[in-house]
Amino acid sequence: MSIQVVMPKAGLTMVEGTIAEWKVKEGAAVSKGDILMEYENEKNTIECEALASGIIHLVARAGDTVPVGAEIAVLAESQAEYDALASGGAAPAAASAPARSGAVGDGHVRASGYAKKLAKEAGIRIADVTATGGSDGTRILARDVEKYLEQLRSIPSPAPSGAASAVPDEDEVTEIAWTGMRRTIARNMFNSLQTTAQNTCMCKVDVTELMELRARLVADQEELGCKITVNDLLCKMLGKVLLKHPLANATFDGKTVYTHKHVHLSVAVATEEGLMVPVVRSIDTLSLTEVNAQIRKLARQAKDKALPPDAMSGGTFTITNVGMFPIDAGTPVINLPQTAVCGFGRPVLEPAVLPDGTIGPRQKMNVFLTFDHQVIDGLECGRIFKDIQYYMEHPEMILI
Repeated sequence: MSIQVVMPKAGLTMVEGTIAEWKVKEGAAVSKGDILMEYENEKNTIECEALASGIIHLVARAGDTVPVGAEIAVLAESQAEYDALASGGAAPAAASAPARSGAVGDGHVRASGYAKKLAKEAGIRIADVTATGGSDGTRILARDVEKYLEQLRSIPSPAPSGAASAVPDEDEVTEIAWTGMRRTIARNMFNSLQTTAQNTCMCKVDVTELMELRARLVADQEELGCKITVNDLLCKMLGKVLLKHPLANATFDGKTVYTHKHVHLSVAVATEEGLMVPVVRSIDTLSLTEVNAQIRKLARQAKDKALPPDAMSGGTFTITNVGMFPIDAGTPVINLPQTAVCGFGRPVLEPAVLPDGTIGPRQKMNVFLTFDHQVIDGLECGRIFKDIQYYMEHPEMILI
């Protein structure tokens, strides 16, 4: 009896996955525990193991995005069972085998469902493909269609009639498949803007003392056991601020606001596949060195595509720090179902009026807060900024 292979579910929020690469070929004999394919969800690239042994018939191909639980392949117990699957369930051929094109005497083409799908997508006649599958070599398989397409691509295009020489095309178009994590990120950002009343406010904060504190901590990195970053200080600071503002440290499903006892901070990490936001749990209970260790660990896992399945779920607020780039301000998009996201621009040296009335250099940084106006109003936004400003201008309080 054949065994169905379905798209696995990796993490509570996963609803679909994209097949990145099949590690086995159509018709290959696989053993339990073999890696069948790699698939992508919104967080990682994950390997899928065979749960049983058999001969594999591929139903979905690399690049396909498939719902969780949907069939992607079938494992046949015997060669006869595989032949039936590969031929779309057709009965075995008669002893007098028809032409190897895959067409029998009545004009019917014997081909697997996957082969027919490939041919239809490529716009070719399935009957033109040379068959190699089945016990008699008359069933068209996916590999036959792929070989036929490779042969078509290898045939040079004829030069235009009367042309002395081919004119090179100055335009080069590259197709980028919008699949896997990038597709998930795009969908989430679009849904966030469509379903919430987002508003962004901004203020400029004097971070001279914050930067000086960071410099002292870097000088003490041997004793601390790590190199503290500005982002570590900002994350630690938000752990304190958000405890005072439950509506910002919250999630919203459109009907009910859920506030949280602890701050579970989603920290934006830039990777080649897109922006990921793993969560530092209960950051309000961590020391500064523990914050540093957690962020470094999650950032490394994100860039290596090795985040645990639940690493990006359960966040209550998001921080995005673009201070390492020449960006002064922005309008970040809320990470649903959260109610707000805070961004920090680069520190810039500016002239400022000092307490004694003289002009002197000070480092300033823009802070921008995007919030769902369904949950947070302008008054609460102002109060959040007031607390953020206080901690950033009195950074020693972050460490208490």
